[in-house]
Amino acid sequence: MSTLISEMGSSREIARQILEREAAGATEVDGLGDALERTFTRVSRNIRCSVGDDGYAALLARAVVTTAPDEPVLPVIPRSDAKGVDLDIPTAVKAHGVHAVRAYLESLLAALVGILSDLIGEDMARMLLDPDRSPRSPRRLGRR
Repeated sequence: MSTLISEMGSSREIARQILEREAAGATEVDGLGDALERTFTRVSRNIRCSVGDDGYAALLARAVVTTAPDEPVLPVIPRSDAKGVDLDIPTAVKAHGVHAVRAYLESLLAALVGILSDLIGEDMARMLLDPDRSPRSPRRLGRR
């Protein structure tokens, strides 16, 4: 059981690091909301590039189901253009406040890290979600 707790803590810490980096310079609520939107857009793009739209939709749906009972804040928006689902972050910020949405996104990203870590390992999950900041990223090792 302590392994499960440490894995959850590690996933949560990775999620927190991803969110904090983008929001570091934002001080006002609108700026924080924009930072959350940029972060989730970047992470979504990274996942889609690696697993495709269907893989992304499946991962996101599983993560949403995992976090929904705890924090049902962010509306999931099915898309009509067959590209899966998106999250309506601006609407959620207006309805629930930036701090509630940030907490939900942290839980959602932690769930994504956990799911991906189970499938491909934590190091690879971190590289997939945040390749520019991963300690093992080829860009950080000087290869381009």
